[in-house]
Amino acid sequence: TILGGTAKLSMITRRNLFFQDLLKKNDELIDAGKKPMFAKSNDEALLVFGDDYQQIRIDQAKTLSVAAKGGSINPLNELYTTPGMAKALEGTSLAFDKAGMLGQLYQSLILYPKGLSQIAKTILSPVTHVRNFVSAGAFATANGIIPNADAIRTAYQALQTPLKGTRQQNDLYEELLKLGVVNSNVRLGDLTRLLEDVNFGETMTSDKGLRLLLKPLSKLKSVSQDLYTAEDDFWKIASWAMEKTRLEKAFANNGVTRGMTVKRNGVDIVVDDQFFKQEAADIVKNNIPNYDYVSDFVKSLRKLPIGNFVSFPAEIVRTGTNIVRRGLREINEEFVTPDGKTIKPFENIGYTRLFGFGATVAAVPYATQKAFQAIYDVTDEEREAIRRYVAQWSKNSTLLPIKNKDGSFQYVDFSHANAYDTLLRPVQTII
Repeated sequence: TILGGTAKLSMITRRNLFFQDLLKKNDELIDAGKKPMFAKSNDEALLVFGDDYQQIRIDQAKTLSVAAKGGSINPLNELYTTPGMAKALEGTSLAFDKAGMLGQLYQSLILYPKGLSQIAKTILSPVTHVRNFVSAGAFATANGIIPNADAIRTAYQALQTPLKGTRQQNDLYEELLKLGVVNSNVRLGDLTRLLEDVNFGETMTSDKGLRLLLKPLSKLKSVSQDLYTAEDDFWKIASWAMEKTRLEKAFANNGVTRGMTVKRNGVDIVVDDQFFKQEAADIVKNNIPNYDYVSDFVKSLRKLPIGNFVSFPAEIVRTGTNIVRRGLREINEEFVTPDGKTIKPFENIGYTRLFGFGATVAAVPYATQKAFQAIYDVTDEEREAIRRYVAQWSKNSTLLPIKNKDGSFQYVDFSHANAYDTLLRPVQTII
């Protein structure tokens, strides 16, 4: 997909910049007549390193090659260096050996079906698309943000989708991609990596007839995946725009204009446009779920036969904690202006953020439940009676009860659409 390709290119760019720097340094050593870090052939390595050398084998599965069959490989692969250097470089890559028979059986019988089921219940499900868009809106309100018309327009125009009116601010999207704000959907990240683990789309379509049969489905998956990512990006871009705006207003209200230098924790910083962009990006990256910040251990759990999208609840816990920490920091953080005056420009933002988080996580679910009870005349005893008969996975959910005219009951599992249910459910379980 367009966004999938963008993410892969971003990863390759960051990796290759590092590798190119190493090659540049290697050339400088050669020009200076010193011992190089790398050799291009076995004979050259023997002359440079003696018997103590090893061939670098990075990304043998070519998970980071855009066009592996066309020869697009990383610049250090298959060069020669010392064993320690080779192991260090391989350890930072995605290299792995071809799976054995047991590994192939596990991929075919467990991971393939798991990947297919996750595709069906996420990017190919219209209901899930609606839920994804609505629940992602909670990330903005949890930070005390209700996007205005300008932020909404900017977010929509920057999206990378086939929809009319999008792709009008490609430069902004590229900048936000570099800042790490967009293209970091957590559920989609888990799914994409799982499909990469089993080489989905390559091994499944190796037969020409099967490839032609699945081609229409591949196009549908591509469009659906772009839309799924855009639903998440929309709120992240809107949140970034709002954070940037209120940071600017906070400083302006305290007499700090653009270009001025203030002290933050004893360090001089220039309050310019780049400062506001970076500060807003840091808030969004740390306060809204971001797949780039999921630990390798949690990411690896996707390969287990049980459990779906394990990275998402991990990110909810991380970002939920960060929202509270950020709010408290904003309330207490002090800046010193050029005239020696001490100000707390972000104090109001901090209180707004904490209020928004409390309302989103606790108040809204409770108020919605009580509203349904009032509308349908359902008592607390009747609601708890319903809980005894619901599906096992809804036992500790926030239930919205509905009483029919004949006296029978139905319910809506509000927790299913509540992004912060991971924080609320343990409390409800104990109560």
